[in-house]
Amino acid sequence: MLSTCHGDQFQNTGKTDRKGNTITKPKMILDYNNTKQGIDVSDQLSSYYNPQRKSLVWYKKVAMELLFGITVVNKVTDKSESVNIQKNISTHFLEQFDRQNGKIQRKRCHAPKKKSQSY
Repeated sequence: MLSTCHGDQFQNTGKTDRKGNTITKPKMILDYNNTKQGIDVSDQLSSYYNPQRKSLVWYKKVAMELLFGITVVNKVTDKSESVNIQKNISTHFLEQFDRQNGKIQRKRCHAPKKKSQSY
C-alpha cells in the first residue's frame, strides 16, 4: 500500500496473538480501516439490490448503480434513522422534568382531537 500522507510508523492495535505478543500494524492501515468502514457497509447493502443486466454497456451499468443502488441504501438507512428519531421524540415527550423533586415523571401525551366540521 502506498500513501502520501502517512509515514512508516507502526501502531499498537491493542490486541495480542496466541503467544501473547502485541500486534502492531502500519498507521495507514489502521486509519484506512477506521475511515472506510461506512463505505464498505454501503457497498455491501447495495449489492443486495443489484438491477444491472448483462446486456447493458458499462457506462449504463454505472448510471444504474448510481441511480438505484445507492438510492435504495440511502432510503433504507434514512428509514432506520427516522424510526430511531421517532422513538427518541416519543420518549422525550413522555418525560417531563419535575424541578421541585429532581425526578422524572412520566405522563401520557394526548394529541388534540380534530374539531368536527359542520356543514
